Amino acid sequence: MNVLIVSSYFPPHVGGVEVVAQQQARSLAEAGHTVVVATSQTGGAPGRERQGGYDVVRLPVSNVLDRRTGVPFPLIGPAFLRGLKDLVARCDVVHVHDVLYPPPQAAAWFARRAGKPMYVTQHIEGVHHPNPLVLAAARLSARVAGGYLWRHARRVVAPSALVADYLRARGVPADKVVAAPNGIDTAAFAPGSAGLRGGEVRDRLGLPSGRPIALFAGRMVPRKGFEQLIAAADDAYDVVLAGTGHPGPLPAGVHWVGPVSRADLAVLYRLADVFVLPSVGDLFPLVVQEAMACGLPIVTTDDERYDAYGVDRRLFSLVAPEPEALRTAIRAVVADAGLRRRMGEHSRRLAVRHFDWRVNQQLLVNLYDRDVPAVERQESACPSVSSF
Repeated sequence: MNVLIVSSYFPPHVGGVEVVAQQQARSLAEAGHTVVVATSQTGGAPGRERQGGYDVVRLPVSNVLDRRTGVPFPLIGPAFLRGLKDLVARCDVVHVHDVLYPPPQAAAWFARRAGKPMYVTQHIEGVHHPNPLVLAAARLSARVAGGYLWRHARRVVAPSALVADYLRARGVPADKVVAAPNGIDTAAFAPGSAGLRGGEVRDRLGLPSGRPIALFAGRMVPRKGFEQLIAAADDAYDVVLAGTGHPGPLPAGVHWVGPVSRADLAVLYRLADVFVLPSVGDLFPLVVQEAMACGLPIVTTDDERYDAYGVDRRLFSLVAPEPEALRTAIRAVVADAGLRRRMGEHSRRLAVRHFDWRVNQQLLVNLYDRDVPAVERQESACPSVSSF
């Protein structure tokens, strides 16, 4: 089957959606499907490249909003649309990631006009942003464009119960919503010593030696709760923030290392003593899944929907996203080696049981096979886009 994945951005651009799209492409290619990823040009020139058994086509856009404001919103034009239309025309299945951005919106419109089955992965429940203009625009886009995409999709994939509830509340029929956690590579993200690279990464990032580390990974935006974690700084541990954006002035014992590579992030998980994400509107986001797979104790925002995953609340610290609650939870973890070990083992068991991406991506393959009769599938592979 020829599968076209459309994501506004793709690695090396940093972000959770980018990682999920990359894992989806890799797993579908490993399963024997012909896979092309259509995404935005970032940094270099537009073009096509081969990666890990699939092709990535980077179409021309303007990234001025991403560069100047930190809002990852590519602006597309005629050249982008021509290239995307050509790709949609030659593929059997179109799978788009999220509904807020122009590339998935355009792909959905082309797919409907071409009579191609289209699937949507809805990554977030709603939009949280401090700028009221950005918030208003995002909510309008979700209502108008989201309504169109959800209505015409064969299925809408919800990576968490939080997102599934959000979709149903907006009128998406329950039988159209598919529960399929994004998932992570539980072999690449696994418990173990940070090894020789740990010292090199620690030195390069300027991290202290011999101090307990409470690690945060994510964008420096208010909904992720990094400000609450900074306010929870304490003499008992150091806080390490990894991710895009800038957290502003930092007190003693808090370190911002900026965005890091996937390889460095895996080392940071193994260096840390506890992973902390006091975010709003998240339920097992990708960074929490990765930290769990590495055997890290977790401190995150409480939500009753965690109970459906078999979470043991004695071994998975669910608290209010407030400095004092965070400080108390982190201190309890770093002070007790036995508790850290038990929490880490529980994290790893949950990650393997629920979030191995090869299992989860097979759910999508089964969906495509069920929804798209063989007679609808074309023999020709997705085309090469040599000019835009």
